[in-house]
Amino acid sequence: MMLLLSGSRDVWRRRAEAFSDSPWGLALLALIAFADSSVLPVLPDLLLVPMLLIRPERSVLLCTVCVAASSIGALVGYGIGHLAWAAAGQRLVEIYGQADNFRRYQQLVENWGVWIIIAKSFTPIPFKFIAIAAGVASMNLFSFTVAAVLGRFLHFAIVTALVVLWGTRFVRWVETYHRWFVGIGLAAAIGLGLAYALR
Repeated sequence: MMLLLSGSRDVWRRRAEAFSDSPWGLALLALIAFADSSVLPVLPDLLLVPMLLIRPERSVLLCTVCVAASSIGALVGYGIGHLAWAAAGQRLVEIYGQADNFRRYQQLVENWGVWIIIAKSFTPIPFKFIAIAAGVASMNLFSFTVAAVLGRFLHFAIVTALVVLWGTRFVRWVETYHRWFVGIGLAAAIGLGLAYALR
């Protein structure tokens, strides 16, 4: 996974494209999607997007792999929070410098439950921390699983559809307007929260 990382955007693109066309690309994509939802801050989108650009005919397969692997990773994240918070979860949160933010994530889960898990798909909050927070908060496992799968599906289906429909134009658009995406994501999360609170 470290081979994908580079300070140069052009170098990153070349490496991502090489993995996209590799027979190991699908396995690597699944591994990154799993790790992103459980223990590592590596976005699967960084590999998913170039793979979609190179092999758009495999869009359904690539999206499905991401949803499945990421959902399983989310369950591992939940397990870390619920069963191994003192042994591993707390240390993991501290390593990523999220100790202060984590308390807010836990409060979000306690207050909004399923809605914040789904809304995470539209926000910049790292999914692993929401999953761990759900475990710490002892959120109902069935509800968490349904929300995690739905949230992961929404995220990867939207990314897949936009890349397949608009290709490199979408990538350039994201690079130009990424701050707007963050703002819209936060607004969506707040809107879902208000709808839940006023129901």
